[in-house]
Amino acid sequence: MRSFLLIISTIILSSFLLCTSVSPTITNSISNNDSLNNLELIKTIKVQGNKIYSDPLENYYIATQNSIWKTSSQNNNNFVFSAKKSGNINYIDAGDPMKILVFYKDLSLITFLDNFLAEESLNIQLLDFNLDQAEVVCKSLNNGIWVYEAKQDKLVKINNNLQQEIEILNVQRMLGEAFAPKQMLERTSGLYLNDPEKGIFVFDNYGAFLRKIPETNISKFNVFENVIAFRKGNEINTLNTKTLELNRVYSDSTMTDFSISEKKLFILNGDSLHIYKLNP
Repeated sequence: MRSFLLIISTIILSSFLLCTSVSPTITNSISNNDSLNNLELIKTIKVQGNKIYSDPLENYYIATQNSIWKTSSQNNNNFVFSAKKSGNINYIDAGDPMKILVFYKDLSLITFLDNFLAEESLNIQLLDFNLDQAEVVCKSLNNGIWVYEAKQDKLVKINNNLQQEIEILNVQRMLGEAFAPKQMLERTSGLYLNDPEKGIFVFDNYGAFLRKIPETNISKFNVFENVIAFRKGNEINTLNTKTLELNRVYSDSTMTDFSISEKKLFILNGDSLHIYKLNP
């Protein structure tokens, strides 16, 4: 009987040691599968700029403080926009490749560019709407804009007829916590505002708060389908909002900026742009 118990104990101990030794191997394997080595490098281009944006057609935009350089994904044609007369560019929303939003925060000014980077006649001076501390803006789905005004703590939608369509007051009271967003995007799945210290706050397309995704320290993000792709430190990650599956796509300590579409990853690294094909 004692020998039988000794055998059983040995089997249990061996099984335990096997499980504990296998787990780190599985973790490392997952890490390697998510690493840069599995991404196909399409090309590397010398560029001058410190920000990279892309649109759903996989055109990409290199921005400096006062200029934008666009390269077409279809024919590699280049287009240039100079914004020296309007001050420094703070943000670009290229979610609609036919109508690109350009935000000059210091001037409280929004302009739009067409697909050739020609400036359209529509300019939105936010001071005209009593929005003198617009913290973040983005293009709305119906060719208007969304604005979060920090001093008045309100979320405003202005339509393409330059009329205020929606006004959500006391946003922080509604959320139940302090709120300092640094980026905003609207997609068909909702309106997303990122506060790096709190996470991504998701609203519906009418401004009603839905939920918070508590991923902090996000410096930039994009949304497509049910996926949020974001930069956190030196890593690019994707989060499936339905399954909550989190994957690491890329990691590089020398990365300066990134943009992402469903099929391509754009990495700005000093004076070079690296374009990778994402695995299906």
